[in-house]
Amino acid sequence: MIYVCIDTMAFLSMPMGQTTQGKRDFIVWVDTYLKTAQSHTYQYRGLDVYAARCSLLHAFSAEARIHKEDVSVPVFRYLDNGPHAFDPSVSPRVVLISVEMLIQDLARAIMGFFAAMETDADLRALVESRLPSLYEELPFGVDAP
Repeated sequence: MIYVCIDTMAFLSMPMGQTTQGKRDFIVWVDTYLKTAQSHTYQYRGLDVYAARCSLLHAFSAEARIHKEDVSVPVFRYLDNGPHAFDPSVSPRVVLISVEMLIQDLARAIMGFFAAMETDADLRALVESRLPSLYEELPFGVDAP
């Protein structure tokens, strides 16, 4: 679900005139907004997070095709709490992601995105123009078209 939220944010912020959100949009959004505490030994990289998204959504596992094609992309393993951790001397391809920290980091990223909309009228207009395609309210008892 976390990665679907990022997909949605990437869709909202993709360039004007673009109608389909893709890999590049996801990576740019992560690189721009998703940050964690500097004390963690792993800092998010858009490509890594995109690979984690693909592994869960498409491969239903910890690894996706991108992990096999690009050895620089680490595999995420998840833990309940604590800092994100990466020690290439122990395991060069495994990053431990704290689910609790990831949720907190995502919340801060979304709040940062909303703050950017408050100061950037073009971004706000772009997001407002795309909101109707994300959500449609139907009165109770009315069938969808």
